[in-house]
Amino acid sequence: MALKDFKKALEKVTKDHSKAIVAANANTLIHKITFDSPQLTYMFGGFSYDRIHNLFGPESSGKSSTFSYIAGQLQKKIPQVCDEYKEKQVVVYMDFERTFDPVYAEKLGLNTDEDHFVLLQSDTLEEACAITEELVKTNSVCCVILDSDAAAPTNLDAESEIGATGFNGAKAANTLKEVYKRFNVLCSNYKFPLLVVSQERANMQIGAFLPSVTGGTALKFFSSTRCRVQKMEQIKNGDEVIGIQIRVRNYKNKTSVPNRDAIMNLYFDGGFKSDDEYFEFLTKLNIIEKCPGGVYRADFLPDGKIRGAANLLEWITQPEQKELYDKLKEQVTAKLLVSSELDADNVDPEKEDAAAAGVRLTAPSQAEKDEVAELAKEALEAGSTEETE
Repeated sequence: MALKDFKKALEKVTKDHSKAIVAANANTLIHKITFDSPQLTYMFGGFSYDRIHNLFGPESSGKSSTFSYIAGQLQKKIPQVCDEYKEKQVVVYMDFERTFDPVYAEKLGLNTDEDHFVLLQSDTLEEACAITEELVKTNSVCCVILDSDAAAPTNLDAESEIGATGFNGAKAANTLKEVYKRFNVLCSNYKFPLLVVSQERANMQIGAFLPSVTGGTALKFFSSTRCRVQKMEQIKNGDEVIGIQIRVRNYKNKTSVPNRDAIMNLYFDGGFKSDDEYFEFLTKLNIIEKCPGGVYRADFLPDGKIRGAANLLEWITQPEQKELYDKLKEQVTAKLLVSSELDADNVDPEKEDAAAAGVRLTAPSQAEKDEVAELAKEALEAGSTEETE
């Protein structure tokens, strides 16, 4: 009888709240795309385009550039997912830092014409989010970038005199928490990612040595992926700087393999060079064997081998090798979406950072507590003996 009543109630609420009740296996279908940059595909384990993603790190480390490249990829890739998404080609860019350069963004592959791009330079975070939500609900938005949470003023910031708000960081963090809570649902319902740039700051807490990020801790919870971007060195052509080498470390990944680490070359005139990256993975994954003396071996190569990396890259990217090259890229991509031999040395970067800084992240065990208590007792007894003498 109870089950019969339950089914009647379920039938009614399903009719009244059809969007709220979904199939039990719906959440096992993580929607992903792959990038032209296999390094980025590897880092994310395939990019979930209905989640919140976070890049953080020091200033001028390549965070905004990386997200601009990703946004350009999403403009091309998401419309290919299904017919329903054919018109999802609009990127909404919340530019609170007032640094967006359309010419540079176009070089990275982002289409900034009026049919594909909206630049928001709102005075407050609340205004920008209200505008963005209206645009998102048209189902034409493929990506939203928040650049950056540190530079986004709230209504309270805008309405108060400088210095009058005092310690307003907690209120700003609370506003951001509400933004992420709201957009977490919007991303899922309207199938777009929110890409959040966070600035790294010195941690002012007593006893803390690791850098912190702005905006409180809500983003750590709501983001499906969090990656730290760090500039390693400049890439030069003669005396001209043509790009930067960056290190991207994955600190959190709820959708694929966590704790991946990649060194990537970001070029100012095109983003990431996919052929160079595919070549690297072809050898790392032993699809092409790298032998001593700069010889590369594989059954599909002329005479089974080619000498020299440049010669191999030139041969494999020739138009007449397109069919073969496409198959090899598919093999690489398939391996990058799952755990492989490349993940054998993955380490938790937070634990590694804490160890380098001498910071302990876990509570001491009972045995360690007992040992400290015993040492303290011995020290007190030794002090008491000295006073007696």
